[in-house]
Amino acid sequence: MPVTETPSRPALLANFPENGPYRWLELADGLGRYGVCAIAARPDYLELHITMTRWGPATRRVLARDLEWLKGEARRLGLSRILGVRADGNGRFDPNLFRFARLYGFAENHVFQTASLDVD
Repeated sequence: MPVTETPSRPALLANFPENGPYRWLELADGLGRYGVCAIAARPDYLELHITMTRWGPATRRVLARDLEWLKGEARRLGLSRILGVRADGNGRFDPNLFRFARLYGFAENHVFQTASLDVD
């Protein structure tokens, strides 16, 4: 199975709350893991965060197949939209994100920034 749900938060997603609404997924192909995801069902959409650990033409094709799995999961949850979100802990804007998103059919690109504050 190329998309595998894992019981614990992957180290690459350490900035996400472990006891929050997220489910953790590993993406793999014949060469092993190529990415990890955090997904969460929201009232109107499936929130998706992907961190790629390997990239190339073959991985691009496998990711397209795995996004079909994610679409099926959104449908199963009664959601008609997937919202891809990118976070960078170093505050960098990635100009390649929108091109990457368009490759897989994502549209309505937006830029927003976040900051968090731990409350004692």
